[in-house]
Amino acid sequence: MTGSRWNLANILTLSRLPLAAAGAYFLWRRDYVGVAIGFMAAAALTDVLDGIAARALGQVTDFGKKFDPVVDKIAIAGVGLILVIKYGVPWWIFAAAVARDVAIVVSAWLVISRRNLVLPANFWGKAAASVMVLYGISAVVAAGSWVTAVLLWTVLASVIISSASYGYEFYRALSGERRPRV
Repeated sequence: MTGSRWNLANILTLSRLPLAAAGAYFLWRRDYVGVAIGFMAAAALTDVLDGIAARALGQVTDFGKKFDPVVDKIAIAGVGLILVIKYGVPWWIFAAAVARDVAIVVSAWLVISRRNLVLPANFWGKAAASVMVLYGISAVVAAGSWVTAVLLWTVLASVIISSASYGYEFYRALSGERRPRV
């Protein structure tokens, strides 16, 4: 984990915040939903590209591993709140997603401070985030459809599964079953 914080991967990570903010702004306005989805798609693309760049260019840093998930959580929470207020997304699904994210951030902080270990995002966490994005888009463009209803319950299932998965990983890390990389 060497290299500057200011590498391509980390710049892509940090660019997600203004892209998501612009998407949230246009989503709030309701009259530029297509523009909002474009900004959010660009933000999602940076989430894919930052990981690819980090690995391909040897730019994996502790900074990136710590801040990439935080940026994701800020973007999802901001857009999620607008979806609740403006688009009728049930508050309880937003609360479940935010509770999961808060638990992940607090647990990650504990693992970092007690074990000096930065755990990577896992498959279930990435799957949950992807389903949340699909549900958000569907709630905007196809509210009330059966697809949106199926995605709502898929979000709930993915939040539960990813919470259990991360809980297990954090338990293993705090109990010493996972060792810091040297």
